[in-house]
Amino acid sequence: MKPDVLVIGGGIMGCAVALELARAGVRVVVLERSVPGAEASSAAGGILGAQIEAHAPSPAFATSIESRALWERFARDLAERTSIDVGYRRCGVLRVAYDDAAVEAIEGEHGWQRDRGEPVERLSGERARALEPALAPEVAGGVRFADDARVDPPLLLRAVYVAAARAGAEFRSGSYVRRVAVEGGRAVGVELEDGTRLDAGAVVVAAGSWSALVGGVPLAEGAVRPARGQIVELLCSTPPLGSVVFGVGCYLVPRDDGRVLVGSTLEFVGWKREVTARAVRDLLDAALRLVPALASAQLGRTWSNFRPYAEGGPLIGATEVPGLLLATGHHRNGILLAPVTAQRVAAAVLAARA
Repeated sequence: MKPDVLVIGGGIMGCAVALELARAGVRVVVLERSVPGAEASSAAGGILGAQIEAHAPSPAFATSIESRALWERFARDLAERTSIDVGYRRCGVLRVAYDDAAVEAIEGEHGWQRDRGEPVERLSGERARALEPALAPEVAGGVRFADDARVDPPLLLRAVYVAAARAGAEFRSGSYVRRVAVEGGRAVGVELEDGTRLDAGAVVVAAGSWSALVGGVPLAEGAVRPARGQIVELLCSTPPLGSVVFGVGCYLVPRDDGRVLVGSTLEFVGWKREVTARAVRDLLDAALRLVPALASAQLGRTWSNFRPYAEGGPLIGATEVPGLLLATGHHRNGILLAPVTAQRVAAAVLAARA
């Protein structure tokens, strides 16, 4: 049967949208050129940083807060559907600095959130080390966002994929979409690289950094472009941190099994999927300054991938082409924004069908 919706891309956005639609009884097919979660989604740090990533009031801040509030239920629902613990931990996020002037700057950068009812705790160096004893003695203080959280992206991608498939979504790997098929000014399906035409009532583009390369999508060249991030994984016998910590030149994301992710660079270098010696050196230097005990950790993996960057923020919902919707351009906050994106895109699809 012809699907109701074709979703281009099997990352966190495509899978989450498919899950939301399938739960609503919509026949949905996800077209993925590789395997679900093979790109940026499963390579992310997994920080649910609605507050740490916000530096000024904006509609995007409100959207981030809304999505963060959905996460506990989202993770619990995935566990009930799949028995997979996606590593959701409301652990809080610290941002710290090494001198009083920098601490004041951090407070000034984030203090406005307090006026909007969000918890922002000013930390002295002593208070920061009381929360996280492994922090270096030279840490002068910072701020804490108690409601920000973390999740384990590879586990998350597996859980969302399994949940969507069990709800009835169909996944087709190895599907290279050349363009969106438009007839009479309306999206009616897609054309694959081999010339095959697949028809559907609506099309959702969730192709990450590749979204603007899909023919027929009303996005200017470079409207969504790749922002490379490099991450180093360290292996510790026990977790050295409980919170996510942002320092000077790096952030540290702990895992329950003792792993610590050291991230991350931000580089506009096109499609060069590389890990560079300079980035690894700089990240490790910053991490060891922040938490000296990491010097004895084992070096695990290193990797890089492409965040989908869109000037002005994420592209979510209907386009000027009826039947064509977007779920892309989330940059550093794709994992955080997955629940609210899925809800909004599914709501737009269902409203158009009503």
